[in-house]
Amino acid sequence: MKIFRETVRVLLILMVLFCFTGATSGICKEVKKAKKKPSQAIRISSDKMEAYDQKGTVVFTGNVVAKKGNLTIYADRLEVFYDQQKTADNKKKRRLKKIVFMGHLKIVQGRRKATAKEAIYYKPQEKIVLLKNAQVWDGPNTIKGDKIVLYVNESRSVVESSGKDRVEAVVFSEGD
Repeated sequence: MKIFRETVRVLLILMVLFCFTGATSGICKEVKKAKKKPSQAIRISSDKMEAYDQKGTVVFTGNVVAKKGNLTIYADRLEVFYDQQKTADNKKKRRLKKIVFMGHLKIVQGRRKATAKEAIYYKPQEKIVLLKNAQVWDGPNTIKGDKIVLYVNESRSVVESSGKDRVEAVVFSEGD
């Protein structure tokens, strides 16, 4: 069950991702409110879940839907990777390394939406990487690139092109 608590933490971080894309601050206020409510449960549903304790992985497959508050993540597959360590009292302690979301990835939070073919949350670096045709929408505003890297603790993001296609942003002023 500890891995589910780590997954909850990651989903909170994914909620924060929308605050780092340079869009309006209204949703960021909602994220701050959600952070103050740690008891809010997460619900993950899928067609199948497999836990491989020896490998340190938990895999959710088939129509994966992860929900927490007004944040919903859809994917074909969600893989959680963790290290196992023994504590002084000889109990197992799991430490989250990364979570990989694959296939038809869509993240929705209020009027914000993000899509990509794959997303990886790296716990040690506290960063989220949206890969392969990544795009984020905030109402009419959009940013698109082959790779969007969100640095959770640094309040910054980097959007990169593949070389073939360029980074593309469409931003409307509040009067438009």
